Amino acid sequence: MKLIYQKSWFCSVKRIHSGELLAEASVLGTELEATGRLKVDQSSFAIKDARWEVFRSPAGIFNGSQEAPGLKGATAYFNIGRDLRREVGEHAGGLARELLAECVRGIIQSETFLFRERGFPTLKAYCEHWRKFQVDTCRYQSNLHRVTRRWNEYVDGLQHGLNLFNRSKNCAVYLLAGGFIVHSGFSDSYHELGLLSRLDPAGRVEECSGSFLRAPDQVCFECALLPGGLKGLVLAECTKKQLSAIVGGPQGCEHLADLAEELRKAVVYTLANIREGGIV
Repeated sequence: MKLIYQKSWFCSVKRIHSGELLAEASVLGTELEATGRLKVDQSSFAIKDARWEVFRSPAGIFNGSQEAPGLKGATAYFNIGRDLRREVGEHAGGLARELLAECVRGIIQSETFLFRERGFPTLKAYCEHWRKFQVDTCRYQSNLHRVTRRWNEYVDGLQHGLNLFNRSKNCAVYLLAGGFIVHSGFSDSYHELGLLSRLDPAGRVEECSGSFLRAPDQVCFECALLPGGLKGLVLAECTKKQLSAIVGGPQGCEHLADLAEELRKAVVYTLANIREGGIV
């Protein structure tokens, strides 16, 4: 077994100057290294500064840094996708938009520890708002009648001061005599899970299993069975939407869907590299 590809993402959100947050997302892998960052107002989440840097890319084609002044004033929250597509588009092959979107996701996740700044009198009041806003978006939110631990109970006792949120994702591909082993992992301030897959030489899934180590409630752990539905798929021929329909959605987990997409991208890159003679 030989390691032939790996990629890691890291996102953090922290308080900086009075009333401001800094969100940074970095990706470091076999083929590239880059960072995106957003500065936002901690109460309104209005963007004050947006920029990205690509340090390493295939043949250096995306290398360089750039600001996105058109994003100033936009709200780093749900539904910012249109602004990102308009102002950032396909810069750096779409990587710039992906990095800034990851920053936005981190800011949204940090809101739990900013409920007062966001106008909620108590954590419980914020969680009630979130419950109504996110109804039926995942297995947890779709099964609130079954959960034994509410979100405010889950995060009670978590200590976040200057640093508000951390998230890491990783993916690694190992070459075997009869195909590949691919592992992808996810860990953030609230969750920890992973995917392990065996693929044939064409990238067809022979086995796939999921595991949860941390999650808000036991109903989330039920999602560990869903990756078995990827068996038989040729990942390079799948879309993100197809994978999400199997492991995400109202009875799934968006973080599993995220890992499945990372797995797909890794397989696409690896197979293309093998065809070009880049892996011995």
